[in-house]
Amino acid sequence: MSQSLGLQSEVLGVGVLSVADNPLPLELIHALPTKGPAAFEYAPSARRWCRTNLVRFDGVILHGMWSYLNFAVSLECTAAGIPYICFPHGMLDLWSVRGQGWVSRLKKTLYWYCVEKVIVQRSCAVLFTLRRELENARRTFPLPKLHPMIVAPYGVMPRIGSMADGSDDLDPNGPREKVALFLGRVHPKKRPDILIEAWSKAKIEADWRLVIAGPGEPHYMTHLAKLARRCGVEAAVEFTGPVAGTQKQSLLTRASWFLLPSEQENFGIAVLEAVYSGCAIAVSDQVYLGDELPEGSEILPVRLDAWSTFMRCRMRRSIWRDETARRVRAKLMEQFSEENVRRGWVDCIKLALEGNTNQSTSVSGPR
Repeated sequence: MSQSLGLQSEVLGVGVLSVADNPLPLELIHALPTKGPAAFEYAPSARRWCRTNLVRFDGVILHGMWSYLNFAVSLECTAAGIPYICFPHGMLDLWSVRGQGWVSRLKKTLYWYCVEKVIVQRSCAVLFTLRRELENARRTFPLPKLHPMIVAPYGVMPRIGSMADGSDDLDPNGPREKVALFLGRVHPKKRPDILIEAWSKAKIEADWRLVIAGPGEPHYMTHLAKLARRCGVEAAVEFTGPVAGTQKQSLLTRASWFLLPSEQENFGIAVLEAVYSGCAIAVSDQVYLGDELPEGSEILPVRLDAWSTFMRCRMRRSIWRDETARRVRAKLMEQFSEENVRRGWVDCIKLALEGNTNQSTSVSGPR
């Protein structure tokens, strides 16, 4: 957080921390060793670290849920009288709790009533990225009444400019290749399979490519490769694996379309990155950032026929691509500008930590 806006921050995590494009000096990032199963990430030194260091802070933000670290930090914050904020990042969403099978739902429900509910009740506020995430969280579990629920400003820092090695130009208004890009974690929830089947059904010309970029479980990647062969589009579908830095930015800047038919996205960071890069976007109606897009944007249901119709009738029309990319970029770059997000985020934190609101919902960002 910019010191010029009156805030300083440090990061505490467990295991080996890798913070991409990290703006903080390394000495302000603290990684605690873990013990036991990797999925639980028990950090025996967490409470000791907190007792030594929490006195240096005016407040704490707990990112995510269902973790031992948040439990330990919340206990030490309560004991030391230091206010803390909960920021679930979509982990209180209906899909996150109920959409991943009955075992996951049972574990999270038990953990909520035994641990997580108390953490939330003792916090000074709960942050959400968008209004729809807040409304869905209220349907998942009974959140504390009269507890400040704040829709926080959120976004990404634009990375437009020359590549770090100076080897390429990343002009968002530059020429585009005939590429439709899926970028992110390759997971069944995000439905890349719909893109492959829709590509086949729409009978896209051979000079177009569908690029699926991002990490995924080997068995699921194998499933998608077999699906592409079965649909007869193996030559058109490219799996790049994980991408980052200039490689990711190059993909976003060269692709004509960014496609995300996901069944649930509490925000959609990759969508915003694509918009900043000048890429046209088509997203499902379950990507919550879609609520902020201008009227007439490509927001589609999670159905094969809807995506194949889009690919066949509108995706290859360059005039429509340019028009929708321009309208979406103009709106979101103003709404989620770096300056607006920074200042809104500072106001949001101060509002929560200083206890200047007793509203059940205080909106400090997009609706």
